[in-house]
Amino acid sequence: MAHQDEKRMMAAACRYAYSRFVLNYDLFYETAFSEGEKASEKLMRFREKFQGICGRFLGREPFLEELSRLREGLLQEMEILTAYVDYFEVFEYVINRLEKRFSDEKPVSVNEEELVDEIMGYLVTGQDTAWQSEQIRAILGQLPIRFTKAKFFSILSHALSIYEGTGRESLRQVVDMLRREALLSIPEDMAEGHKTLQDLLIPFQKADFKTLSREEFQNLQNGLSLAQEILYSETSDGMMMVDLVNDLYVIGLTRGETLMDSQEEGLYRTILTKVHCSVMGEEEVSEEEMGQLWKQMEGRQERYYQQWSRYEMKDLELDLNIQKDSPYYDSLRKAELLLSTSSFMSLEEEQEPAEEILLSRKAVEEMCDQLSGDLEKAWKTMPKQVVHALMARLLSRLPMFFTHSDELREFIGGCLSSCTDVAELASSAELIREIMESDNALV
Repeated sequence: MAHQDEKRMMAAACRYAYSRFVLNYDLFYETAFSEGEKASEKLMRFREKFQGICGRFLGREPFLEELSRLREGLLQEMEILTAYVDYFEVFEYVINRLEKRFSDEKPVSVNEEELVDEIMGYLVTGQDTAWQSEQIRAILGQLPIRFTKAKFFSILSHALSIYEGTGRESLRQVVDMLRREALLSIPEDMAEGHKTLQDLLIPFQKADFKTLSREEFQNLQNGLSLAQEILYSETSDGMMMVDLVNDLYVIGLTRGETLMDSQEEGLYRTILTKVHCSVMGEEEVSEEEMGQLWKQMEGRQERYYQQWSRYEMKDLELDLNIQKDSPYYDSLRKAELLLSTSSFMSLEEEQEPAEEILLSRKAVEEMCDQLSGDLEKAWKTMPKQVVHALMARLLSRLPMFFTHSDELREFIGGCLSSCTDVAELASSAELIREIMESDNALV
């Protein structure tokens, strides 16, 4: 591919990222400052740093190195917020199953056979295998669990046995994902800058769910609601900021090689400057003035996305014939990652994989045994209600381990029939029906 064609790709990336950045920059700060009181100390610091970097960009000063450091910090912060989300999702499973214990109304008895028939009837309505797998996992995640650890580890080993004969890296990635879902791999310094979330989490970690009083349960339920509200706000805030950082990063990588209409860039910089000054408290901007500027932005992002979509999801070397010795290769490689749907992608270039020896049955069993051992060790100190929550969570993340519908029916029926806690069974049935009703499967 000639350098001219590579420059066309650079220009498509630049124009798409620039137009999107302008539109989202104002939206982000409107959202952020309307909910500013809910932001953590860390996110407030990230906002301030980002504003400083935007000032450097508008002043035509170098900013990429500082922006790269900010992006790394943001990715680490999103990892921490995701860990908090995981923790509170586990405790939400527990709280949901205790709720009817403290209700003044008597739990409605569950006809297990009828519920299994409903579930199986719901699943066969979907013609798409991917949809069915997704819904099966959602239902597995809400079942009441009464497995022994040995039984659960047997299911885990059976599900992961499909990796026999594949490369080690494939199974390693799945095991790493399962470890995160089971709260075995958590980021360091989770508490730093997150005092409110940490204060809300500690009572759950210390709770004796077997002997909870109504007041203690209510306090935990209120704490869960507050944590969910905070996490929704902060993860939304963080994700918007990462997308802005990614777009500005693309502009920094590609603007020097892109010819832009001076009027168009003048419009972009005028809008960005006005929003920046407004955020910094330096200038008030009238709604009428901004409305006129926004009218000029109509259709630009969509038009430039059409240009970029010609290159999106293409392999630089195989599809576009851009070789690694090209002066534009690294910028284009990073731009592709930054504009992808995976906002949190690492920008490090992947190393060429060494030739992998395919996993034997023994090698798969050894990796499963290591995971099972770590789970067993962690679960020794946990209340059984939390262990059951983690088992349900992992079941919903495992590769599909049912070979036919009768096996699935038997598994679901076995989980329901083994739960002798009437209140918990009623809660699980209610949550499963909510999943099905949300898809308009039950009328």
